[in-house]
Formats: sequence, C-alpha cells, structure tokens
Amino acid sequence: MKASVAHQNLLIDLQKIDTTILSCGVRLANLPELEQIKAIHKRLEDASVELKVVETELEDVSIDLRRSEVDVEAVVDRMKKDEARLNAGTASPKELEQTQHELATLAKRKAELEDSELEIMMRFDSVKKRLDELASDEVGLQQLELELNVRLENGKSEIANELATATSARAVLVPQIDSALYDLYEKVRASAHGVGAALLIGNKCDGCHLVINAIEIERIKGLDSEEILRCEECRRILVRI
Repeated sequence: MKASVAHQNLLIDLQKIDTTILSCGVRLANLPELEQIKAIHKRLEDASVELKVVETELEDVSIDLRRSEVDVEAVVDRMKKDEARLNAGTASPKELEQTQHELATLAKRKAELEDSELEIMMRFDSVKKRLDELASDEVGLQQLELELNVRLENGKSEIANELATATSARAVLVPQIDSALYDLYEKVRASAHGVGAALLIGNKCDGCHLVINAIEIERIKGLDSEEILRCEECRRILVRI
C-alpha cells in the first residue's frame, strides 16, 4: 500500500490529536476529586450511622439524668418535711427520734443519689461533646464536598474544552488524509491501544519503543518513500521522519 509522504505526515498529526482525545477521556475518568468525593460520601455515611447511635445514647442518658434528678428532689422534699416536723417540736420524743434517724438515712441516700447523678452528668457531657464533634465534622465534610464539586466541575469544563478543540481539529484533518490510509489507521488504532501510527526514529519504533533489526532497517531504506511501513513488533503504521 502506498500514500504520499504528506498524507503520512498528516497521519502523525492525526495521531497526536487522537492521543489528546484519549488522554482527555482518561483524565476525565480519573479526576482526583471523584475519588475524594467518594471518600467523603463514605465518611458521611459512617458519621450518619454513628450520629444516630450517639443521639440515641444521649436520649437514654438524658432520661437517666432526669430520673436521677427526680429521685434527689423526692429525697430533698422528704427531708424538708422531716426537718419541719422537728422544728415544730409537736411530736413525741420517740417520734422525734425516729424522724432524726430517718433524716440521717435520707441524707445518706441523698449523697448516694447525688454521686450517681454526678456520674450521669459526666456521661451526659461526654456524649454531648461527641455529638457536637460529629455534627461539626458533618458540616465540615459537607462544606469540603461543595468545594470539591466546584473543583470537579471546573476540571470537567477544562477537559471538555480541550476535547472539543481536539475533536474539531480532527474533523478538519480527517478529510485531508487518503481514505484507504485512514481506514488502515483506524483498524490498527482499534487493536493497538489507541495508537495507530508512530514515527520511525532512527532504528526505533516510537509506538512500541522497540529497536528494529538491522536487516529490516536496510530493507526500509530501499523502499519508496510513499510505501506504507508497518512495525514488525506492534504492527503500527510507521512514518519516516
């Protein structure tokens, strides 16, 4: 198969454009923001699950705290009544003694309840602190996601513009290339990872980067400049410099 040197050179120009188009697709699929946003979604999901657990725990501790407060209030009310009875001095000596004994028992019970209440309050503060931290983290992650989405859209837009420019240039260039040569290029490109044509630089194929043996190089030197060359290793179209 033969094609003019000019058409062969245009094939290299086309390959550069197609490499750019291929690169745009790869870059678009691998924008770092995509993975970062995915990681944020996972963290938000995990945080949401933990948030529900902590909220439930806080509700339970709040109930325990309120119950403890009620128990303390009940003991305090009972102590006030007993103290009022003592201060009134209207009861019999035996009743007064019993009231004093009950006050001592109530005071001990009050101290126990207050200790327990203090422990519950500490638990409440700890759980509330964790809840606040989770809520703050959630807000921070959501804000980061917004920022990443902006960067993602900017990155997509930049690549889309580059892709549009390359696609337009390709549409202009393809009609200038011999149709048979173009068809061969497309066939090779489809089976060679998007690279259908490469330069022959010295004795090396710029497509697979392998050295061509001396015998083949000598054969190539004897061929007409319009003869279409193919790399023996990767079968890509070779264009001589």
